[in-house]
This record gives sequence, structure tokens and C-alpha cells, in this order.
Amino acid sequence: MNSHKNQRILRSILIAIGICFSISTTFAVTWNNTPKIRETGVSAWKGYTKKSFTMDSIPAYVVVPRVPAPGNPWIWRTSWPDYHFEVDTLLLHYGFHVAYVEVLNLLGSGKALDLMDRFYSTVRERYHLAEKCAIEPNSRGGLHAYRYTARHPERIACLLGDVPVMDFRSWPSPRDTIQWNNIMRSYGFRSLDEAMNYDGNPVSEKILAPISAARIPLRHTICLNDSVVPVKDNTLRAQAVLRKLGWDIDLVVVPKSSELKGHHFPFPDAFGSAQFVLRHASVPPGKDAGYDELRTGLANCQSKFEKQKRGRIVFVGGSITHNKGWRDELMRYFRDRFPETAFEFVASGIPSVGSVGHAFRLEDDVFSKGPPDLVFVEAAVNDHNYDAFPDGSDLARRGMEGVVRQIRAKFPDADVILMHFIHDIDLPVWKAGKIPYPVEEHEKVAAYYGCPSLNLSKEVAERIEAGQFTWKDDFKNLHPSPFGQRLYANSMIRMLEEAFRTEAQPKRHKLPKQPLDNRSFFHGRHGKLEEAVLSNGFTLVEKWEPEIKQEVRAGYGYCPAITTLTAGAEMNYTFKGTAFGLFLAAGRDTGVIEYSTDGAPFKELDTWTQWSHALYLPWPVILESGLKPGKHIITIRTTGKVKERQALHIIHILLN
Repeated sequence: MNSHKNQRILRSILIAIGICFSISTTFAVTWNNTPKIRETGVSAWKGYTKKSFTMDSIPAYVVVPRVPAPGNPWIWRTSWPDYHFEVDTLLLHYGFHVAYVEVLNLLGSGKALDLMDRFYSTVRERYHLAEKCAIEPNSRGGLHAYRYTARHPERIACLLGDVPVMDFRSWPSPRDTIQWNNIMRSYGFRSLDEAMNYDGNPVSEKILAPISAARIPLRHTICLNDSVVPVKDNTLRAQAVLRKLGWDIDLVVVPKSSELKGHHFPFPDAFGSAQFVLRHASVPPGKDAGYDELRTGLANCQSKFEKQKRGRIVFVGGSITHNKGWRDELMRYFRDRFPETAFEFVASGIPSVGSVGHAFRLEDDVFSKGPPDLVFVEAAVNDHNYDAFPDGSDLARRGMEGVVRQIRAKFPDADVILMHFIHDIDLPVWKAGKIPYPVEEHEKVAAYYGCPSLNLSKEVAERIEAGQFTWKDDFKNLHPSPFGQRLYANSMIRMLEEAFRTEAQPKRHKLPKQPLDNRSFFHGRHGKLEEAVLSNGFTLVEKWEPEIKQEVRAGYGYCPAITTLTAGAEMNYTFKGTAFGLFLAAGRDTGVIEYSTDGAPFKELDTWTQWSHALYLPWPVILESGLKPGKHIITIRTTGKVKERQALHIIHILLN
């Protein structure tokens, strides 16, 4: 009995010692996994900033984008970072970080994976990078990329391989003495037989099963005559295993290359590979962020671009659309994404003009160019022109519905995207938990007509509030700095990619029988200047030249106009419709007018704006709205009420 009792006691002691040893080992591993970091410098990499450091003497770095994308997405390069870097630079352009740690000659061994674990934790903590990344192996980097993905499928959003090694028996093989010695040493193999029978190569089901189970998207670029890393022993063998597991690899195939026995070649379809990563590794802003709404989507224009190989894309907006920046980036994006499509781009941005002005100029500035397939519309910034108007919200809604309903009625196959750019006065509104009224009213229109929309105003405000960048140092102005233009373009491209990968059939857009607002300008058009009856100083000139040396917007100076410099000038205009307005060039001399419709008492309006001291502003004023349908006559006079401002310069008559 005592003997059995002593054995039990001894066994308990041994178990306790084992537990203590396990705990102490765990603490030792945890302690040792805290790497010593030493900064080693900041340098340039392909036009971007590279921040280098060592991690326990292991070289590493992170390349930072000029404009980080939401959530700080990143791509982890596992080998040869200066070779075939085309995808990396495109992703930097889109706001991705690029990370690298030197584990190349550990060839995917457990030592490499342990170092990669420490690197992953380090860069995520130091640079606040996303939880999931894209991983990008080239050649021998495939060994550690695939084995790390199998170890941590929860950390990998997608894998982009470039002729990746997936079986070290194929490369380096025992014939390569130096690299084979690296294999033997790194993996701790004691014999050639042990190495040759190893079941942890990336081509094995042991490695590919967790990757398949996690449904991690895979894409490889391969060359069929590659004799350095033979395709049949690596990518194609892995593909066969994956297909048995119910998964696959997307292949970009180079038929033949004469460089380095087919192992090197000019990199094909960098744009497509970048879009693959962008699609799978971008960080969704979350359901509650509400930056974009796809609604009825973009299937119509996508079908036109892909099947008919042609497309007309129109950009309607103010100065942010008129100026260089995001529009140029989108034109390049469309050409790259649909390389076989012949595009016509119509730039129809007029500085200072908001949705009301757009609603009346569509026929002349957009429809006359031919049927559009896709129309981008922005007016949230310039619709702040109505801030001091008691009906400012109504004008923003009526103007934008005027634009969208006209497009829907005339071209029901055309897709329309509404974009809400940011004005700095929106920042405190968003911070207070409210929505700037132009954004709110435009969103009502987008929802009613099923238009995709992108709320850049909200995105910028929330990211500034989160401390990701500042208005003063980064965005700088409502006319965005290059930083802001890049942010706009990146957000638009992310939304477009989301829309284009959504499976949908082209379908004619339905036009609601009733408008959202019966007083919206959905019959907006330009009246003929020559139909005005002029007297007492008003004249119609073929080429109006400003009397004051001020900036003039294109199309709103040196053009036909009804003009006067004196008080008491009068004009009468007979029209059919429910609304009447004037599109003015409102400069320092623009004055106070009075007007009467159908013999009603005269009303007074000062046509001077807060910007008139600096330029002849394109300024739409709606004098009458909500009239009964039918024939009307309006009389307009200059009053001379302000001695220094007695002029009026009418560029367009606005009728609805």
C-alpha cells in the first residue's frame, strides 16, 4: 500500500514539475517574442517614404502611402521587394502600406514563421495596420508566404503570388548545394530522406487545406517555360490539390520568356493584380459608416463598357470637378480597368455652380454631347451658396432632383453617381452628429431615384475627427490639396470596384411617376436671350466683355449676354412653365433688381454675392417657382438702389 501511495505522490510531483516547466517555458517564449526595435533611417522608395528598422537585428521596413486608405490596409511582401514592384506602387497610390521583413534565406521554416509572427505584431502596433493583410510572395518567398498563411489564415485577406516556390524539392532541390544546406539547417532535417519526405511543403494538403477552408483568394502570375521554378511541380500541382478541396487559384499566364530560363519576364496585368488586392484587402468602413450606397448599382454602364467596348462618361460639378485631380485619376482608372473600351470623357465642371445651375444647363452642356452611359454629379460644396437663403434646403433638393430626373427621363439606361464633397463648414456639423443640409437633401434624391452615392464629406470629417489627418495641414481647402484629391479618387475607385464586382444584370432605370418635390427643376432649360423685349438701357450683345477687371468663369464672359450699366433698364420675357430665373455674371457692379410676374406687385432682389468683389460669379437666381403651368410674363428692372452697383449681366434665361 505504501509503495502505491508513494508512486502516486511521486507522479503528482512530476506532473506539477511539468506544469511549472510548461508555464515557465510559455513565459520565456512570450518574453523572447518581444523584439528589440532599432530605427535605421527614413529613405525614398519608388517615390514614397520608407521607414526602416531592425527587429532583433533582422532588417525590416514599412513604406507609407501619401494618403492612407481607411483602416490602414497593407500588403506584406515576402521576398525580392525591388523586383516586379508594379503592384506595390499601384497599391501605395491607392493608400496601402507595403511591409517587408528579411526572412528570405530561412525558406519558410519554422524560424521564418516565428520571425514573421513577431514582425506582424510589431508593424500592426507601430503603424496601426489592418488586422488582415494581403501577402505577396515572389519566387522562393512562396515557401514562407504559404506556410504562414496556413499558420494564420485569420490574418491573411488574400495571396498574390509571382512564380512562387511551393515545393523545395523542386527548388532549390538537393542539386543546389548552398540553398539545400539552408533548407537542411533551417528546418533541422537530419537526413536527405527526412527532407524529401517532409509533408509541410505548400503543395501539400496539410498546408493548402486550412487556406481552402478559410476561402482565402489566391492569384498567381506564372510562366509556362519557367525551368527554375517549374510550373507543373509548383503552382499547377497546388492548383490540383486545391480543386480537390473545392478551391482554386486565379492564374495570369505568360506563355514564354527568354529571361533567366523563363523565370523572369515583364510583369503582366499589374492593374488587374492591384485590383485583386484592392478588392480583397481593403478595409470596409463598416455598415454604420455609410460612406457609400450602391442602390441600383452600375450594371448598365459596366455592360456597355465590357460588351460594346465603348462608353461616354460625364462629369458634372463645380470647381472641384473642373480642376485637375480626382477626375483625371478616374479617367485613368477607367482606361486601365476596361483596356479594350473606347471612352469619351465629357468634362462639364463650372466653378462656383451648384445643383440649381446644373439643372438648367444639362441640355446645352451634357445632352448635346450624346447619350451618357455614366454621369458623376457633385454639388454639395457649391449648394452652400444658399446658406443665407430661407429656402436653401429646398433649392439644394430641387436642383439635384432637376438634374437626376432629367437624366432618368431622357436616358433611362444611364447610371448616375452622386458625390458629396466636403466644405470646411461641414466639419462642426458632422461633429455635432448632424448632416449638412446639401448632403442630406442630395441623399434624399439619390435614395428616391436609386442612384449610387458617395459621402466623401462624412468620410473626411470622421477621419479628421479620428486624428488620421488634419484639415489645416493635409486637406487645406475645400478645393482639395493633392492629398485631398488623392483621397477623393481612392474612395471613388473603392466604390466603383465594389459596384463592378457585384453581379447584376443591366436593367433600365425606372422613373417614379411623381417627383420627390413637385417644384423641382426637372424641366430646367435655357431660354432664348433674343426673345427678351429690352428697353431703357438693356441691350443684347454677341460678346459681352466685363467692364471691371475681374476673374471671369469660362462661358460666363466674352459670350452673348443681356447687359446694362444703368438704373431703370427694363426687360420683359414671356414664357411657358412653372419657374423663371436668371443666370448672371455677378461682379462688383451687379445691382439690385425688382421684378413682377403677371402684373403682381414688384419684388426686390439684390443680385450681389459675397464673392462678387473678387470675380464675376456664375450666379443662378430663381425669381419665380411654383407658378401654375402655362403662359406667363415677367418684367425685370434695375433699380439703382445702390449707387456703386447699378449693372446687370444676364448670361442665360432659366426656364422650368
